[in-house]
Amino acid sequence: MINQFVQRCSILLLAVFVAACAQSPQRITVQPTLSISGDAGGSGHTILVTSSDERSNKALGSLGGIYGNTATLSIGNNLEQALINSANALLASQGYVVNSPDPDAVQLNIVVEALTYEPIEQQVGNAVKLTAVLRADVTRGAETFSGRYQSQSERRSVTRPEQHHNEKYVNELLSETLTRMFSDNRLRDFLRK
Repeated sequence: MINQFVQRCSILLLAVFVAACAQSPQRITVQPTLSISGDAGGSGHTILVTSSDERSNKALGSLGGIYGNTATLSIGNNLEQALINSANALLASQGYVVNSPDPDAVQLNIVVEALTYEPIEQQVGNAVKLTAVLRADVTRGAETFSGRYQSQSERRSVTRPEQHHNEKYVNELLSETLTRMFSDNRLRDFLRK
């Protein structure tokens, strides 16, 4: 009788442990926010922002755990449109006329070269490394400018990050990278020519 009780408890504990280690795939919503101080500078200049995703793998990475390869983190909304919306909001606040049909408008393409999420193996707790690489390709008539911007962060926690944590991490990383892009004086000067 006691042996059966111990057996059942052991099976139950094993089932709870396996369930805790398993991870379901997560789909997050990206919505980076930008707030850059400084002079407005747009002065009514026209600009058209586009975006393209050049990543070969659209999943950000694996969540780790015993089903690491199938438990992936991916983006549930349109990444390119989210970047365009964030850039347009910032540029409009700086005095630019965004979404301009003007054929002489500056053309800014935000290219996603990399956006990754990588669990880091460690003895205690959990850690993930996030990386974002964005490129700004700008054209004004025959003139061009290209700048590359990269951010990395490492997040540590006692338990595996839940979906809302991962969403926050990725949005903060994208916001930081876009802020770095739009704070680049070379890019700002080119846009204001």
